[in-house]
Amino acid sequence: MSAPSALTSAVAMIASVLGAALALYATIRAARPQAPGQGFGWMVIAGSGYVLLALAAALAAPQGDGLQAAAIQAGAVLLAAALGGLCLGQSKDGSSSGKALAAVVLFGAWLTLLGLPPMVGFHARVLVYRSLLQAGWHGTAAVALAVSAAGLVPAFSALSLGCPGALRGGRAAIAVILLLAALVGGMYPGFAVSTANYLLAALGVR
Repeated sequence: MSAPSALTSAVAMIASVLGAALALYATIRAARPQAPGQGFGWMVIAGSGYVLLALAAALAAPQGDGLQAAAIQAGAVLLAAALGGLCLGQSKDGSSSGKALAAVVLFGAWLTLLGLPPMVGFHARVLVYRSLLQAGWHGTAAVALAVSAAGLVPAFSALSLGCPGALRGGRAAIAVILLLAALVGGMYPGFAVSTANYLLAALGVR
């Protein structure tokens, strides 16, 4: 592929700054004491910042992994948001098994958002870092990595409080399916990459 034009490079640089700023700001907001669920919501926004970073890297280095990283990171964020919504949107009433399932699902949602193994978010975050390095943005990659580490603060704070609700019925079944999808995507990265390539090809992007 040909090298990106000056305008494309400028847009890519602006997008990378915005993505890093969004991830940093949302992570800081998530770390502040607040109502249950708000910290998780801010971390979903922080995860979206990494999607923007990957898209910026794709503009700066079209031959790199930016588009794949953006697609997989977006999927990871959506999975985590769905899992968190299923858990945090439930009432406190429920069986002990329903509460235990909700706690496991919420833990998996946080792992996905933070980009930690064995969830698909880990592979997504690694691809984001790699795409930034391929674009020559070593400083941005270091900032992104540091912000990811900072995300452990709101995660520990939220998980120490436990899950406020319980999962049962259809919501429990959907949560288990989504959790397994996030787990399979993390344990078998090739599946996540193939799915991302298929979606990108279907959209005519790649």
